[in-house]
Amino acid sequence: MMKKTIIPALGALSLMLAGCDAADEAADPVKSTATAGSQDLAATIAGIDDLSTAAEVIGNAGLEDPFDGAGSYTAFLPSNAAFAALPEGDLERLRSDEGRPEVIALLRGHLAVGAISREDLDRALDQNGGSIELASVADEPIQVRKIDGQILVGDGDDAPHLTKIAEAASNGVVYVIDGFIPPEN
Repeated sequence: MMKKTIIPALGALSLMLAGCDAADEAADPVKSTATAGSQDLAATIAGIDDLSTAAEVIGNAGLEDPFDGAGSYTAFLPSNAAFAALPEGDLERLRSDEGRPEVIALLRGHLAVGAISREDLDRALDQNGGSIELASVADEPIQVRKIDGQILVGDGDDAPHLTKIAEAASNGVVYVIDGFIPPEN
């Protein structure tokens, strides 16, 4: 089966079309992400309680600037529980100056290019047999799969799931995931 790579234009198109069907938004447990939010990605991430550790790690590494810039991204960020489940010492390293290169690598693997709404993500998965690839800021695309109604981000059995937390930003979309996207094999 051939996987389709979703291009950044899909995210921009979703923001222009801005899903207007209020009945669909009410039925979806995730707040609609089809319309742009009022804050940039940095402020949106900082405002999500379950991303306080991610916001801290990003801030400690001095990496807020790409999130408040002109670029548009879809961020799949690990929840506080995912950070807490890291092996002993790993979180402390990510919080340190020495861990900055690791934070950069982690973020590159968790950022897709363009703003991809939940509605467009669901539509693309349905149209492509439940499996798509998103262009990322890393060398490898981000695999997204729908299995038994759950959306997994990354390849393999240990891929994290989307949680019910998703927020639109003025320059992208933030999804909370319940783990870290595993590197491609």
